[in-house]
Parts: sequence; C-alpha cells; structure tokens
Amino acid sequence: MTINSNTQFYRDLIDESKMLNVNNGTIPLGYWNLILSIREVSMYAIGMKPHRNWKITNVKQYFGVKGDAKQIKTQLEEIRDMLKG
Repeated sequence: MTINSNTQFYRDLIDESKMLNVNNGTIPLGYWNLILSIREVSMYAIGMKPHRNWKITNVKQYFGVKGDAKQIKTQLEEIRDMLKG
C-alpha cells in the first residue's frame, strides 16, 4: 500500500503549518483525519451514517482510495499501520 502524493491527505500529512495539539503532543492534520475517517467508515460499513452530510465519496477523494466501505476501511487501516511502523 502506498500513499498517493496527489491527494489532499498527503498534503495535510506533510504540511508542518497544519499541526494539531492533541494530548500534550502534536500530530499532522492528515493523520487526525485518518483516525476519524477509520471510525466513520467503520460505522458506515455496518449501516450507520456518521452524520447527515457525510458521504463516502469525500473519503475516497481525500485519501485517493477505491472500493466499498469494507475495502476502504481496510485500506485506511493499512495506511495507519504503515505510518505507525
């Protein structure tokens, strides 16, 4: 699994001006969005829409992934594991 460098996720991940303070540490905005998106896609995969305006298409475009909700969840988890590694 590789990260597409033409996505907004990649730009948010490497942009040092977009760092968030979380639990006395800093993380990139892209990683924060990854964590939340894994949660939201997990909900969507079992039939729950996270909120009224949420769309799976936005997740696909932001991360540059393809497939149904279960495949997207797996791909996002692989990206998370790769970034942790």
